[in-house]
Amino acid sequence: MNQTMPPSVFSAQMLKIHEVEAFRAVMLRGTVTEAAVMLHTSQPVVSKLLARFQRIINIRLFELRKSRLVPTQEAYILFKTIQRTYIGLDHVAQTISELQGGHRGRLSIGCLPSFGMGPLTSITADFLKLEPEVQISIETVNSSLIRHSVLSGKIDMGIIVPSIDMSGMEVEPLVSDHLVCVMDKSNPLSSRRKIHIDDLRNQPMVFPSRESATRAMMDQIFLEQDFAPTISAETSYGMTMCLLALQGAGAALVSPHVAMPLKRAGLIVKKFEPQVQIELVLLTALDHPRSRLANTFIDFMKQALVPD
Repeated sequence: MNQTMPPSVFSAQMLKIHEVEAFRAVMLRGTVTEAAVMLHTSQPVVSKLLARFQRIINIRLFELRKSRLVPTQEAYILFKTIQRTYIGLDHVAQTISELQGGHRGRLSIGCLPSFGMGPLTSITADFLKLEPEVQISIETVNSSLIRHSVLSGKIDMGIIVPSIDMSGMEVEPLVSDHLVCVMDKSNPLSSRRKIHIDDLRNQPMVFPSRESATRAMMDQIFLEQDFAPTISAETSYGMTMCLLALQGAGAALVSPHVAMPLKRAGLIVKKFEPQVQIELVLLTALDHPRSRLANTFIDFMKQALVPD
């Protein structure tokens, strides 16, 4: 059966919001009766709006099967587009509400997993205790995705290692520290006060994945010492490296930000020599002015990261 009516000239001015709402309600609720309840109107009114909508756009949107309206393929395609519009309008309404004071605001942060699974969780939790009406979104992804999201305005700020092109960004130092060596308590190195790289000869080690920026740094460290590490496992996330070390898979060199929260679980954390500095920077977009909320959170985060 041909589900499309004869073509005709159509323009956006012919659309009426009530007719679009009636179509959307039927698609969401499945029946005209339920759509009427959703729209706080009567069934005949919804039926009339639906019939008028189909006539104006000149596309058959439903078929009658056993006394039930069944959406056509064209109806599903149109519904997806309409839903995107409504979601966009919901975001506009929420932003207006926030600007009017209905909410204190929303904040979106992109950061590396090692920081997002480490200090950022406690910093965010403490901040929300002071600002309970604020909504905070945290995305833990790689540095390139964070930079793109900051530039495009999808997120308010990013926390990354300074290893990528950061043109068009406002860059601030956030925290600087040194790699630590982690292992489980049964490891023969666990009794030492600190771990030197020579101590890791012939020791099984958990390494970052080959595609990570950290892996290149790790490879260089061992290359300078003229020995190849014995790699027992590789993984993308510092947290997983720590958990593998905790389970006896080998020692690992990781950021202290991700290691320290696992000390209570039994992870042994030791200073490592030679010292390998790791830095994190804060990214914001040059052409997107920071909100007051973003500035407040950044100040709070910097204060929380100050060593005791």
